[in-house]
Amino acid sequence: MNKLMSLAMAAATVATVAAPAFAADDAMDKVTSVALFPTRVGGVVAGTVVGTPIAVARESFKSYCSMTSKGTEMIHAKDCGPAAAVVSLVTIPGGLVVGGVKGSYYGVKNGVVDGFTTPFHPNSFSMTKLEE
Repeated sequence: MNKLMSLAMAAATVATVAAPAFAADDAMDKVTSVALFPTRVGGVVAGTVVGTPIAVARESFKSYCSMTSKGTEMIHAKDCGPAAAVVSLVTIPGGLVVGGVKGSYYGVKNGVVDGFTTPFHPNSFSMTKLEE
């Protein structure tokens, strides 16, 4: 009888001590945040590895188009196809360099920031936004 009473008292003590730990929302948020940490780290790694080449390609194309249109405007031949082809000889390498630098920055930034806050979301893979 003493063992049964001791066991019941021990169970009641453990239940009352453990219950307040999960009663508050702050503690539950902490537990959830800690439990999501491996997922968030995976989201950061995947977002950075996959999103950086996507951001580089998107930014290179955007830079190339922007430089080509500005170049044809500078020589006052905006609607001339051969002039755009000649200007493209200069703007393709320039667009690749500028796009590579800016795309690397935005890809890593989106992978780290968005990969941690919203893991595996298209924003973390630089699919929807590049700059803000």
